Amino acid sequence: MLLALPVAVGPQDPAEEAVERVELNGVLYEVPPPWRSNRITEAADPTALAKAPGDLTGEFEIYVTPETRDAVVAMAAAARDDGIALQVDSGFRSYGFQKRLLEGLLKTGRPFLNAVRWTAPPGYSEHITGRAVDFVPSDAEFKDVPAYQWLKERGADFCFTESYPLGNAGGFDWEPWHWRYEDCDE
Repeated sequence: MLLALPVAVGPQDPAEEAVERVELNGVLYEVPPPWRSNRITEAADPTALAKAPGDLTGEFEIYVTPETRDAVVAMAAAARDDGIALQVDSGFRSYGFQKRLLEGLLKTGRPFLNAVRWTAPPGYSEHITGRAVDFVPSDAEFKDVPAYQWLKERGADFCFTESYPLGNAGGFDWEPWHWRYEDCDE
C-alpha cells in the first residue's frame, strides 16, 4: 500500500515559475537539480513493511516492502552461494526521518548544496518507497568490493537495479551502493 506525501512548498504567485522548496530547521531551501522535478509522490505504508532478516542487517532493524525483503533474501542467498556477502544498512526511510537526517547534516555546518549532493531532500529519496536498499559499505568504496560486481552481473535476476549508476541520464552522483527493487516478470 502506498501513501501520498506532503506537497513541497511551491510559489505563492502563480505567475512565478514552479519552484520546489523544502523546509529544514525552519529555513526554506530551493531543491536543486538533479533532485528538482524528481519528487516521489507515493510512500510505502509503514504498517505494511517487513523486517529484513538480521543476518543481512546486523545490528540494524531495517524495514522494506515484503516483496523487496523476499527478493533481497533470495539474492543474498545466491550471492552467498557464489562466495559473496551482501549486507544491507538502509531500507525504508519516512519523510520525517529523511528530514531529520538532512537537518542533522546542516546542524554540523555543512552547506545545503553539499548536504543534498549525497542525501536526498525529504520527499525525494527512493527509500520512502520501501523498495530501495543501501548495501555495505554504503559509500563510494562499495564500487571496489566484490559484492558490487556481483550485483552488476546478477542483481537484475532478482529484479534489482542500480538507481544512480555512473553517468546516469538524470545527472545524479554515482551511488554504487544504492539499489532499487522493481517488480519484474518471472
